[in-house]
Amino acid sequence: IKNGIKINDVFEIAKKFKFSKKTTPIILMGYYNMIYQYNENKFLKSCENSGVDGVIVVDLPWPENKKFAKKCKTKNICFVQLLSPTTSNLRLREIIKDSHEMCYYISMLSTTGGKLKVSPKNIMKNYFKIKKIKINKNLVIGFGITTNTISGLKRADGLVCGSQICKEITNSFQKRQNPVTNVSKLVYNLKRRTI
Repeated sequence: IKNGIKINDVFEIAKKFKFSKKTTPIILMGYYNMIYQYNENKFLKSCENSGVDGVIVVDLPWPENKKFAKKCKTKNICFVQLLSPTTSNLRLREIIKDSHEMCYYISMLSTTGGKLKVSPKNIMKNYFKIKKIKINKNLVIGFGITTNTISGLKRADGLVCGSQICKEITNSFQKRQNPVTNVSKLVYNLKRRTI
């Protein structure tokens, strides 16, 4: 935002990426206000036209998101439901029942970019409790995942390491280094620890 990027720029980047990486999924993550201001239908049409496969809307929880999630489904866009350590068992079951192909498990109560305050062992214990509800549902873990913590979480269906990648980009610019090179190395090291 500080650099003047707009949502249409994001769609253009997604479209260019999909041109060369047709099978690599793209999931946009953001806040509902942006979607509301852009217009829900226009947003979903732009997602569809640029090859976006899914969306995570962090401030639109279940059941308030049901209407928008249904609109996403009609456009073949996965609306990713969020689950947290404090979500009750009854609520977990309802959210998972209503969810599309994937859910995002927030590993701890913290802000984005926070250090992992829960052991990977405990995170995986909760993860498998949730996974048992619907075994064929893709369940990814996010929050606090770094090169130091990722190997303890590698049995998950997927891992979200967004904050570490953003920090690497910022550090690269501050050190006047190539962010593409540095992020590529980081992603390589993250992936290596999950194999």
